[in-house]
Amino acid sequence: MIHIACPSADPYYNLAFEEFVFQTFQEEDVFLLWRNRPCMVVGSYQNICRETRPARLRRKGIPVLRRISGGGAVYHDLGNVNYSCITAQDGPVDYDKSLAPVLDALNAIGVPAEKNRACDIAIGGKKISGSAQRAAGGRLLHHGTLLFDADLSALEEISVQGKNECVQTKGTMSAICPVTNIRRHLPGDMDVETFMERLLAQMVPEGRRRILTAEQDAAVCRLRDEKYRSWAWTWGRTPPFTYEKSGTFAGKEFFARYQAKQGIVSAVRVDCQAIDGLLAEGLLEGAKLDPDGFAAVCAQLAGDRSEELLDLLI
Repeated sequence: MIHIACPSADPYYNLAFEEFVFQTFQEEDVFLLWRNRPCMVVGSYQNICRETRPARLRRKGIPVLRRISGGGAVYHDLGNVNYSCITAQDGPVDYDKSLAPVLDALNAIGVPAEKNRACDIAIGGKKISGSAQRAAGGRLLHHGTLLFDADLSALEEISVQGKNECVQTKGTMSAICPVTNIRRHLPGDMDVETFMERLLAQMVPEGRRRILTAEQDAAVCRLRDEKYRSWAWTWGRTPPFTYEKSGTFAGKEFFARYQAKQGIVSAVRVDCQAIDGLLAEGLLEGAKLDPDGFAAVCAQLAGDRSEELLDLLI
């Protein structure tokens, strides 16, 4: 097994980096360790509008990205460590086989971790890691999170309380589990960089570590810009859904309903005496599912109260 260094904290680059390595390095097993700045990462088959509150994330400046594997939505920050194991796919999906070396490495550096549920790792019954897989071309990508010293209050607000019950969809739903940070369970304290280095030392010998060439890095940047930053990949792949919400806006009763398929909004209905409902319907009909686009519509409809309206529309 070899390790390829990924020093970036840019989530767009890092997802592209992982996919590039998965597609390009075909002859050897590969282990990656990487961290992201705050972001929300959803599974390939998930509905962003069900799994997150897009308006809330937009205000906080937290981007949403879609990865190539299935599974649930995950909040990342610099206290969370992501790992990727890329191996030959020589049989049916077997999470036990993929998790075993990671568990052994964690135990070896003093983390009292154990497998929990189908694809989780836990300490004392509380989740520290979820994982997902993608198989293609005879190769298997198994990747997961490791909550080392993450902001669990942000995770609770964004990932747990962030589910949107106004969305009716067949997209994959995320499981909700109690979580804990690895750092508070260690026999001796260490920072996240030390944790990553010790985990890496267990997984890959020092002489088996690599970096991308300038040409390979340029290919990662192209994949980042053309795919992971694109509306088509992130929002256009959202499974079909119906959105319906009732509430109050500017002291008046509010009702909105629309459908979305392949990221395009249709069958829009907006009823509220505080705004021009017909104008709202006209602006949203055929629009792309996108928080920035919806925000521009809300600014046109509601001026200074646009953020309040945005919370009701997406």
